[in-house]
Amino acid sequence: MRFVCLLVSLLGCVASAEVVQSVTVRGSDVRVNLTTQVGQQYDTDIIDKDIRTLWSTGRFSDIRVEREEQPEGPGVIFNVIETKTQPLHEVRIEPSTFGVQFKIPQGTPMDRVRAHEAARQAREQLRAEGFQNAEVDYELRPYLGKEVDLLLTVDPGQRVRVKKFEFEGDLGLDPKDLRRALQAMRIKRVTPGIPGLWDGWRLFPAYSPEAVQSDLARVQSLYLSKGFLDVSLRLADIQVTHGDADVKVHVESGQQYRVGSAAIDGVAATVQTPGDLCPSLLSARRDAERKGIVDFAARLDARVEPTSDATPAVDLAAMIDLGRPYHVGRIDFTGRQHYSDAFVRRNMLLAEGDLLDEKLLRKSMARINQTGFFEPLTEKDIQIQNDARTGLANITLQLHERKGNAWNISGPLGPASWAGPLEATLRSRLPAWGSGLFELATYSASVSLFAFAPPLASALRIGPKGTYLPVLALQRAYSPGEGWKSGLLFAPQLGWRALGGIYAVTQIQQRLLPVLAGDRGLVPELPVTIQTQKGQALMYCEPPGPRLATLRTGASLALRLLGVFTGL
Repeated sequence: MRFVCLLVSLLGCVASAEVVQSVTVRGSDVRVNLTTQVGQQYDTDIIDKDIRTLWSTGRFSDIRVEREEQPEGPGVIFNVIETKTQPLHEVRIEPSTFGVQFKIPQGTPMDRVRAHEAARQAREQLRAEGFQNAEVDYELRPYLGKEVDLLLTVDPGQRVRVKKFEFEGDLGLDPKDLRRALQAMRIKRVTPGIPGLWDGWRLFPAYSPEAVQSDLARVQSLYLSKGFLDVSLRLADIQVTHGDADVKVHVESGQQYRVGSAAIDGVAATVQTPGDLCPSLLSARRDAERKGIVDFAARLDARVEPTSDATPAVDLAAMIDLGRPYHVGRIDFTGRQHYSDAFVRRNMLLAEGDLLDEKLLRKSMARINQTGFFEPLTEKDIQIQNDARTGLANITLQLHERKGNAWNISGPLGPASWAGPLEATLRSRLPAWGSGLFELATYSASVSLFAFAPPLASALRIGPKGTYLPVLALQRAYSPGEGWKSGLLFAPQLGWRALGGIYAVTQIQQRLLPVLAGDRGLVPELPVTIQTQKGQALMYCEPPGPRLATLRTGASLALRLLGVFTGL
């Protein structure tokens, strides 16, 4: 009897093992590798996995599965609806008072998936600015033809600012030095206070957990550079009251080690602290960049040696890992609609076939930004694809053109008769046509109304007299790649003396300001991995500031004031 029951049970299991007879995807020609296959066992778990695979492509707005009964077994039908994309006209942010910025070129294919991603990025920007409970909704609104507008509706919530950032515990270093190591969380004093009456004017940073952790890493880097290899930092307390955050960090500095010996790749170096190795490591990275090496990593092995002194010593062994050199393959510019490839390429300091010098690439980005025709380029707008087999690196720069039409109303800081003119301007970019000096898109036509002539212009008699001055002008903004053929202004109402003076000041300003700035912002910090007895940590080597920084800053300010006083 038991044998009969077992036999019946086994036959029932075999009969229930259904085999898939057909697999069909309806509603799309997109080819997707599905796990559900003809001849395999019908399994709902595998079908669910295939549904997730189809969703992950981002190509479909709806997916439904249907089981089709057939004589020899079931068939599986995936009914899908493809997501329809429409070209983007513009991005609108309401309200637009929270500084959310996007670089989505006009004409970008938009669908709900990309709109959702744009809303997520906007939310992350707001939270980085201290709006921790910010929410952003999106909507695609039809525009003329098939284009759509992306509307982002912002609900920022309450903004949280850091009013206090304090260190407690065994500090080992001056609290002022610790506060100077902060970047995102640094409270900046604009004006000094009056003792007992006023604490002065200060700028309080926005609070975000990511910014706090980033600054803690920088404080730890400061301790490591000073020889505190056993330092321990933790977030002790955060109190938020009515949008004001008080942050406390507990520090255990530990022992400060003196350097017994130091070497970089076996070459002895004389240093007092681990941070003293930074200039040599930064110089080594610069030498590697000149050779086209983009993969540069520095490691520091800190080994404590027993000594009879009260202050223990540490031996430092720095090692540099270098990748292979690369030459520039192709240089492509995307997002360019009105400006020619030749115009943008003339601002590049790298050419196809050159060694890939990343500092020259960053300088090229700064020169493109200097034209003012595009939204500022950042590291996120550059893609470098290295081919280890050929030794070539293809570079793609994602450009975002600024709007061709603009209006401006500006006035001086101080009396208009002394500090500069009042100005109201309407400006429009010319159509894309021509090349070289006659590339019309690099010109703009403007109608301006000035009130009160600039004092320096009046004193030098380079402008017409009168309280109110309407000006119809044709202008070509300065471009480093064009040099003397840019920075041009044609306005018959001003006269040749005024036009000559404006041209001369423009050339002086635009050529000298980058020289005075030096390498500021062009040389990134160098992370150095330190291996200590407690594990690995990061020390950030910051590039040195330019020589005679105070004089450079004063000269830059004088050049900018010269432009104000001449009416630029």
